[in-house]
Amino acid sequence: MIRVTRLSGEVLYLNILQIESMEAIPETKIKMMNGYYYLVKDTEESVVEQLRAFYHSCITPDGRDK
Repeated sequence: MIRVTRLSGEVLYLNILQIESMEAIPETKIKMMNGYYYLVKDTEESVVEQLRAFYHSCITPDGRDK
């Protein structure tokens, strides 16, 4: 899961496997597979970095590169 902040300041945790798409309009709009979407304060770069970190932790479960 990734942590994002709605425009209202509410914190959400989203299942990354359910994210369909993301766009900047200028806030970040994250569209989910169920059709819902969230407008968040986080930049696309910060969301992508969280996605990378999650997938990296799956590949290297102890958190270290070998």
